[in-house]
Amino acid sequence: MQTIHSSGSGSTSGAPSGSPAPLRGLLKKTSLRLAILATVVAGSVTALLPQPVHATVPSGYRLAWQDDFEHCQLDAAKWKHWLPGVRRDAVNTPDAVSVEDGILVITTYTENGTHYTGMISTEGLFESAYGYWEASMSFQDSSGTFSDFWLHSPTIGRPHDDPARAGVEIDVIEHRSQDNEGRDLNGRSSINLHWGGYEEHHDGDGFVTEDLQLGTGFHVYGVEWTEDAYRFYIDGKLVWTHRKTISKRPQFAVLSTEVEHMLWSGPIPENGYGSRMESRTKVFVDYVRYYVKNPVLPDPKD
Repeated sequence: MQTIHSSGSGSTSGAPSGSPAPLRGLLKKTSLRLAILATVVAGSVTALLPQPVHATVPSGYRLAWQDDFEHCQLDAAKWKHWLPGVRRDAVNTPDAVSVEDGILVITTYTENGTHYTGMISTEGLFESAYGYWEASMSFQDSSGTFSDFWLHSPTIGRPHDDPARAGVEIDVIEHRSQDNEGRDLNGRSSINLHWGGYEEHHDGDGFVTEDLQLGTGFHVYGVEWTEDAYRFYIDGKLVWTHRKTISKRPQFAVLSTEVEHMLWSGPIPENGYGSRMESRTKVFVDYVRYYVKNPVLPDPKD
């Protein structure tokens, strides 16, 4: 397992300034967007609008880990299929996760009355404390599903009264197409924090953005995690800051879609989500990147 701890408080002020993305794979992905990434569904084409590939990073950070999904399959040195088997109202399966033309795809589908979806994580492969995480993602969620990019602790709730030591679930983006009342949430992001475990000692905080048109095309979702705050960004703009409960331990990244009838994203469709080849319910991930704070060098005059 690779573990990185960043040094210093890592705090910054104001919105992060843009910086060029790594050039590796840029030509291929630019060509992909010029051709318009498309999902063929039952004879029709659902297109994703082309978006520029870029990273928006707070000043003073350097790239320490990334996956641009350039292999023809999931990179087993960086990710593993997480929590396989029954979870909520679906079955997590590796068959739901694919890499196509430099894009990770998680497909939620229904076959023989069973719903399937996927989750991947860096648990045991890469974990970090503090720094800046970001992912470029596009969502095609459906009723009854929600899709996330999040940071998780293997010891959350242990102990329940010390989240700094036990860790905090950090939901950088939770996307739903609707809520249980049928209200359209496709253009919004839910940002949530959970600590103390998931039962009697559970506590948390959260924020829902205004409609930012997040249901169309790729957008960059980021969190700057310092010793005294979480700062959440969408497309380089600061949208929410939390200062109350900060994890001090290394955590791992998760990409997921989950299925549960009337949990908080409405009902599962009566006929499900279609077969794996037919399903429109997908999440696309262009890249995931992690940055650490540059070390503070001593003043040569001292």
